[in-house]
Amino acid sequence: MYSEIIICLKDSTDDIFDKQVNMLKERHHAKIQRLDVREADDYIKNCSSEALFISDDEELLSKAKQFGISTNSPVAMRESYMKAMEMLKAMGMEGSDLEFDSHRKVFIDSNTGNTIS
Repeated sequence: MYSEIIICLKDSTDDIFDKQVNMLKERHHAKIQRLDVREADDYIKNCSSEALFISDDEELLSKAKQFGISTNSPVAMRESYMKAMEMLKAMGMEGSDLEFDSHRKVFIDSNTGNTIS
């Protein structure tokens, strides 16, 4: 469980990334902080291990890992999303409009009402 999600990106985000961050925020009831590189570097040194650090800066990700902080990158998050979409496609749910139900911890297809855990 993450109490905070720290985001430090050099590049701009896209809709997929923003959706993923919002799902993580809901799932973990976490607050989101967007920091620049200098702020992120300072934050890592004093951060609790209950944070998720997302960055496209490999050096910062490595440093966060050394401090015992969970990390992820936008590239890895996109790959995970694409795999999930392929799985949904294989299940015949391509084009579904999915929403995350944070209380039940499932995705809901808003078109059909079907749930995916």
